[in-house]
Amino acid sequence: MRLLQVSLRSLLLYSLLLVLISMPISYISISAILNHEVDETLQLQSEQFLKHVKSFEYLDDLERDLEVLDQLTYNIHIKPSPGSIPGQTFETLNVFDSLEQIERPYRMLSSIVKIKGMPYRLTISMSLVDNHKLLTAIGLVQAVLILALTGGLLFINRSLTRRLWKPFYKTLDKLKAYEVDKNETIDTEQTRISEFNDLNKTIGTLTGRNRKIFLQQKEFIEDAAHELQTPLAVFQAKLDLLMQQSGLSEGAAELIGRLEQTAQRMNRLNKNLLLLSKIDNRQFSQTENIELDALVGEYLTKLKPRMEENGLQLIESIRPAAINANRTLIEVLATNLLHNAILHTASGGSIFVTVEPGRLEIGNTGTPLQSPERIFDRFRKETNHERGSGLGLAIVKKICENFGYRVSYAFADGKHLFTIRFNS
Repeated sequence: MRLLQVSLRSLLLYSLLLVLISMPISYISISAILNHEVDETLQLQSEQFLKHVKSFEYLDDLERDLEVLDQLTYNIHIKPSPGSIPGQTFETLNVFDSLEQIERPYRMLSSIVKIKGMPYRLTISMSLVDNHKLLTAIGLVQAVLILALTGGLLFINRSLTRRLWKPFYKTLDKLKAYEVDKNETIDTEQTRISEFNDLNKTIGTLTGRNRKIFLQQKEFIEDAAHELQTPLAVFQAKLDLLMQQSGLSEGAAELIGRLEQTAQRMNRLNKNLLLLSKIDNRQFSQTENIELDALVGEYLTKLKPRMEENGLQLIESIRPAAINANRTLIEVLATNLLHNAILHTASGGSIFVTVEPGRLEIGNTGTPLQSPERIFDRFRKETNHERGSGLGLAIVKKICENFGYRVSYAFADGKHLFTIRFNS
């Protein structure tokens, strides 16, 4: 297949190269042929003229007659010559045309002849204007043929290439649209090209293997999260019982407190993994009309004491906005963004919340990130904050991907801004 395309291109280039080389060669060849024909005509005219003149050699005043003839004829000139060696020469000259005030090309025969034993230079000329017009016409015809040939070869090459590569581009489009968490396999068409059939078979095998591995990983995460729920609950209950024991030393109480924080963090991580698994399995398909401004306002009211405790300033701009979505996921999305903003804002900083039709924007003051392009990656954290699980923004990204929302992050004027644009 690839060799065929290369062969077509090579044929096109080779044909164009031959045509371009043939143009000057054909021009020179035709010009030479026409000049040869003109030379033969001049030779014939010279012989006829000499034959005619020699039939009048008996005249006593032939030299006077030849002088008069030289003045009267336009293309034949005969004058006495100092040389006496017979010979002929052909040459092309540009002669000024006094009638049209332009120079015209002429082919000229010059020869030394003897009349009554006296040497004369006989010059016979013929216009090449018609020959040049013919050469110009031939050149134009060749140019038109070159353009037609080039256009035809390009059209044929493009048509054949498009038809031959059509199965490849179909497979490529399906491969671009393939998502391992949504599509099962790539359905490819059987073609008459063995290379494409091998490619399609390999792609089908590869995508099927990747999907199988993805499903196994997802199932493992889901099962592991479910299995961890019980021991985490037991661990949390045992820690609560230890905290209620009397006679604990200060060191032991501090150690148990740290263990309880770790248990809470493990519990949040486990819940987040379960939530990601449920989102991937599309278990949140039910939607309803949600007043986004009321929902965000409610969470802001709950979080204001925590903001005040941390010395944070809330700057809000909330306008009436309604969306049709899954309430649970919208709550998770909003709370994750708000908790992320509070968690990563230093004391004395500001939290920015904007709600308007079709858009939710939450930001906070801070310093630029080292890798902003990886901010939505799982378990990717710029800081080692103990309360962060590294999954909050990944869950936000997953919710937006699965339900057609557009999420973007930007840092400008010392502010981190997360913008969610909902479908109308």
